[in-house]
Amino acid sequence: MKTLTRMINKNGHFYVTNLVLLVFCTLFMLTSTRADGFIILNSFHTIPLKIFFQNITFFGDGLPIILISLGILFLLKKHRKLAILLLIAYITSGLFSQILKTFISSPRPSVYFEMHHYNYYLDTFANCRIGYRSFPSGHTASAFAAATIFSNYLTRRHIWFFSFLYAILIGYSRIYLAHHFLIDVFAGAFTGILFGTFTPLWYGKIVKLKYWKYFSWGNFPELIKNK
Repeated sequence: MKTLTRMINKNGHFYVTNLVLLVFCTLFMLTSTRADGFIILNSFHTIPLKIFFQNITFFGDGLPIILISLGILFLLKKHRKLAILLLIAYITSGLFSQILKTFISSPRPSVYFEMHHYNYYLDTFANCRIGYRSFPSGHTASAFAAATIFSNYLTRRHIWFFSFLYAILIGYSRIYLAHHFLIDVFAGAFTGILFGTFTPLWYGKIVKLKYWKYFSWGNFPELIKNK
């Protein structure tokens, strides 16, 4: 608990900003329906913005996060711990999100509007995901998990801000592209922050395990030599 408190205090700007964001989203959801909130958040659509968010949303996918982690692992020897933290946070937050998706049936926006006979249409409906696996947003969970890891690991000034900006752009892109409602993004953000915060604590326990040394990068040359 002391380690957790120390980490949050050290990265106070990031956590306070996210808390304000989550509180604002909660108030917004309490004062508007799911459909009305979605319409408000999609009230301004342009072709350049559509192209921008179609590209930015890709960075909340698993492949870029895995590639970045592997790049750090192989190219930046001093920051291999960061690579492992990113992978743990991505895997745990992703699995948790997928479990929730399995047990919670929640229609995607285009399906929701069709079900409830709303006379509302966006051009992004043509290419958006459909079905009943909207809650929570997996892309948002991955983005906020990665942002939390980067913000906690890299102590340089303003890293927390760029990490937060990256995560919030990913989250909003999911609404803008009509893949999710705000409640889905809210749950994804909360999940990502939660798992991103606890990952360093889990890492500390993992490295103390008896057989961890056999998986440690530093022991690979020795293991290969012994073979």
